[in-house]
Amino acid sequence: MKTLTPLTVLLYFSFFGADTFAQVDYEKDIQPIFDASCVSCHGSTSGVNLANYDAVMNSVGDQYGTEIVVPGNPNQSPLVDKIEPSPEIGSRMPQGGPFLSNDEIDLIRNWIAEGANEVAVSNEMISEVPEGFEMIDNYPNPFNPQTIISFTSPVTSAYNLNVYNATGVLIREFSGVTNNPKTQVQVNMNDLPSGIYIYRVKITSGNRSFFLESQKMTLTK
Repeated sequence: MKTLTPLTVLLYFSFFGADTFAQVDYEKDIQPIFDASCVSCHGSTSGVNLANYDAVMNSVGDQYGTEIVVPGNPNQSPLVDKIEPSPEIGSRMPQGGPFLSNDEIDLIRNWIAEGANEVAVSNEMISEVPEGFEMIDNYPNPFNPQTIISFTSPVTSAYNLNVYNATGVLIREFSGVTNNPKTQVQVNMNDLPSGIYIYRVKITSGNRSFFLESQKMTLTK
């Protein structure tokens, strides 16, 4: 069995403690990245504007024909495509570099995956899970290479399911609408190495958002 390093153990408990798992904060974590690397070219009133939250969320990428941020789905967000290596359309941004670091890119991806909120969900909101919403242990666990993550929902709600590796990097993301009373999401990790992974589910029901309890799962090959 693989031995966890002290850093991995610390990260593991950070994920499992709902009160210590803070969401990405747009004004504190994301806007400074845009200010430092993007606003000099994308801070006007025309085209893509990254000068503030409202401008970012209402910007449409002409090359893509859609809004640059798709809440809950970084992989479908043109903003992410343009800041990562080898974008599908055009050249990588910031044009000519220096490019964003991997940590900055991961932060932007995580912000979008969490719903691209302007204000981070408070720890109180995260801890207040309404009755009937509950995580179910994934099965099988350990698994190779597929497992099913399940959770209950008494009412139809939107969900975002994120899977992270032991160092906190987002490696899988799913979104959709819950099935009553139980939602099942099949996760295939054939391309990933053996190890411990952490998953969590964000539920949006009406005007409320909250996280279900984070869980760990083990991929063995």
